[in-house]
Amino acid sequence: MDSTRIPGITLLAVVSALALSSCTPAPGGANTSATDETAIRAANTAEADAGGRAFALDRGDDDSWEVHVAVGDREVEVHLASDGATVQSRRDDDGIDADERAALDAAVTTLADAVRIAAAQNPGGDRIDEVELDDDGGDWSWTVEMQSGAVVRISAGDGAVVSTGR
Repeated sequence: MDSTRIPGITLLAVVSALALSSCTPAPGGANTSATDETAIRAANTAEADAGGRAFALDRGDDDSWEVHVAVGDREVEVHLASDGATVQSRRDDDGIDADERAALDAAVTTLADAVRIAAAQNPGGDRIDEVELDDDGGDWSWTVEMQSGAVVRISAGDGAVVSTGR
């Protein structure tokens, strides 16, 4: 009886491994450029540094990053080097708007997820310029602007692409 369980367990392990690997995007994948990965790194680094959740990201003229992170009812502005991994400064900013905080808490899609989704919509290597959480009549979405002027709006609730354009 044990001999029939081994192939079944092996098959289950292989299927599980394949399912898990299909959910994890490969770094530098076909739809993610190095600059998109740097934007994702900047968001993740800022969140870890400030201890909250990123809700806005801007690329500076020198390719540095400014990330706004909600920490409780406060906003922390984190400035990062162009590599997205080196924190240059951090400052406590104003309080975060209550509606925006509630939308961020309810959002299933993170800022980093929005960058990944926008990159898939613009695979031509267009660089991420700005990302922010916007209220569109009660429907919250991530607005991702590319340096070319292309804009991708992504639902904060479910990650669906709401619109693309310029």
